[in-house]
Amino acid sequence: MIHIENPSKKEYESIMQFLEESFDHSRGFFYHTFPQVMSKDTLDYENIFIIRENKKIASLICIFPQTIVLNGRKTTIGGIGSVSTHPDFRSKGYMKILMDFCIEEMKRRNYSFSILGGDRQRYNFWGYETCGTGASITITQRSCEKSGMIETVPTFRYDGSIEILEKIKQVHEKFPCYVERTIHWLKKIFDERIHTQLYFTKTKTGFAYVVAVGERTERKIVEIGGDNKLWCPLIYSLLKRWNTNGVEVLFPANIPETNVLIKHASWFIIHPFCMIKILSFKETITFLFGQDFQTNYLLKVSETKEVFGSGDRLIEFDEKKWVRILFGPFQSETPDFMKKFLPSQFYWWFLDHI
Repeated sequence: MIHIENPSKKEYESIMQFLEESFDHSRGFFYHTFPQVMSKDTLDYENIFIIRENKKIASLICIFPQTIVLNGRKTTIGGIGSVSTHPDFRSKGYMKILMDFCIEEMKRRNYSFSILGGDRQRYNFWGYETCGTGASITITQRSCEKSGMIETVPTFRYDGSIEILEKIKQVHEKFPCYVERTIHWLKKIFDERIHTQLYFTKTKTGFAYVVAVGERTERKIVEIGGDNKLWCPLIYSLLKRWNTNGVEVLFPANIPETNVLIKHASWFIIHPFCMIKILSFKETITFLFGQDFQTNYLLKVSETKEVFGSGDRLIEFDEKKWVRILFGPFQSETPDFMKKFLPSQFYWWFLDHI
């Protein structure tokens, strides 16, 4: 019988080495990329599940619980990350055993849904489906100038100030959807994460910030917040500062503020940004649409037989199709009576990816 266990805190270096060998990443990759969850003081051993062979870690999966807020409604979701099997122990079914275990564990904890990034054909097996409605917006100096936006603002780099982190946390939580973050989490990101830069502007009328990842010409902006009248002036000022023509901005595609950036874009693409598996059909629908959401239809998930609603008209789909319907980006599969509620304003910001 296969035994699943949690590693001990003494195994930190062994876990990092195992992950680096399994993914063929450079030494220190996981700590430098995800210090908020992968450093010695942040690694959550109780949410790491491993299988050993000959006393060595053979396979490993992490659950990353996140509290997410959508229009004031909170729920807990389970991020899945570090899905790995060492090259010496592959083709033995260890990953399937751990994935099955983690899904049941998340259901036991009453998480609404699970989220990850990965190969669709790999994770479809467990009911995960590619979804979400994100925008990739290219803004150039020329597109700003052609659209009439030639204002510049003072730009400052993050210097370790807790006051700035508190301000960023405050303005980020004004978006319809966000994952709850602590000041310690933000400090780990901006003090220790490699290839991550935080810029902000303060004027007499407001405050705005952007987070860029990558170096020099490879930069892209993965988060922006604060006074939206300052967003494009801040981006325009940064393009001049970086001495580069353009930058890609990742942003929700399903909120009114998207138009602030689209107005000055040279190009944009609407795309999915994650994979989701519904763990509780009822809790997921309630989170997306609220406690007052009612329907005269009986909605049903084929695999789990879960239902929502009290009507006598049955609408039944498999779990992957329900993910596409509830989280987008397609509207073609959505039942007519649900179209007035969709798409929701769900978004998983890049910095929260694990």
